[in-house]
Amino acid sequence: MWLELFKQTLHDQRKNWFWWALSLALYVLSLLAFYPSIKGDPSAAEIMNKLPESMKILFGTDLTSPAGYVGGKILSMMPALLSVYAALTGAGLIAGAEARGHLEFPLSHPISRRELLWGRTLALLVLTLGLGAVLFAATWVGGQLFQAPLAFGHVLQTVAFHTLGAWLFGALALAVGAATARSGLAASLGAGLGLLLMMLYSLTGQVKVLADLAWLNPWKYALGGAPLTHAAPLTPLLVCLLLGLALCALATPRFAGRDIGR
Repeated sequence: MWLELFKQTLHDQRKNWFWWALSLALYVLSLLAFYPSIKGDPSAAEIMNKLPESMKILFGTDLTSPAGYVGGKILSMMPALLSVYAALTGAGLIAGAEARGHLEFPLSHPISRRELLWGRTLALLVLTLGLGAVLFAATWVGGQLFQAPLAFGHVLQTVAFHTLGAWLFGALALAVGAATARSGLAASLGAGLGLLLMMLYSLTGQVKVLADLAWLNPWKYALGGAPLTHAAPLTPLLVCLLLGLALCALATPRFAGRDIGR
């Protein structure tokens, strides 16, 4: 039954996911289409060097190279966009469905709440990874089309850091929603924490304590260390995956024991 619920969740989310995927692909391709016009333009470097230090950390200082442009102009905003998608979706799968009275039907079947929660947890992971696959395809293919070629493996690992980072905040929203039945709170915590950590990472060059604790921030691995040009350790990917699953595991007893209302 959990597999059927997993498939049904993907089916129910297909339209919302499609519009997010289409918008994301168009956003990436439209920005890449501008790259040939500034490729090799020294004035672009001058502009970036005048930015505040926090902006340089997020957007870099080089928009003329393919890696600098893709990392600074396109992928620098992905933590915010992907976190919002994952958090809104995660909050809606349990808490949002409960508020709309859509949990009564699946729970009327011989399926436990634990199976319901984990079926939807898996669906959230697949939906988020699917959106990451669209981001990867648009970035890599668009780079080939618009004179910004990047190594296949480097683009893949960079997008993976963004995607599994967002999954962590989506899982947080799903877990909070399952535990509290408050979709607004769940979405705010998931998306808000994702955005907050992105902002805190931008301050690591100015605040020493944030720099010392940056290894705890999932966006460090997506935005720092030049993953578009250098191989990066894969351990943070596994950590983000497992932490997201752990959050849902912590919420399972609470969801299994509380009253389900409308």
